[in-house]
Amino acid sequence: MRAAPAKSNARPKADGLQARECHRVRIAPRRGETPPPAEYLRYTLDVYDERGNYVECLGRLADLAVAHAAFEAAVAKYPDKRISIRDKARVIRRSDRPRG
Repeated sequence: MRAAPAKSNARPKADGLQARECHRVRIAPRRGETPPPAEYLRYTLDVYDERGNYVECLGRLADLAVAHAAFEAAVAKYPDKRISIRDKARVIRRSDRPRG
C-alpha cells in the first residue's frame, strides 16, 4: 500500500516551474540559516537627543509594517526620547511630529 503524496504549498507557474507561497512573515532565521545581510535591512529606528544629534540605533528592519510596529512600541517605552524611522537619508516618521 502506497502512502498518499504530501500536500505542498507550491503552485504551478505558467512556465511549469513551482512557486512557493508564503503566508506568514518570518522575523528570525531558522536554525542553521544565516541572517539576511545588513543591506536588506532597509529601515532603521534611530534615537536623537533634544538638539537633534544622533544618539543610537534601536534596530534595523526589512519590512516597513514591522518598522511602524516597532516604532510604536519604542515610543510607548521611551516617551521622552525623539525616535524616527528612516530609509537611508529619508525620514519616514518622527515621534516629535504628528502622523500625517
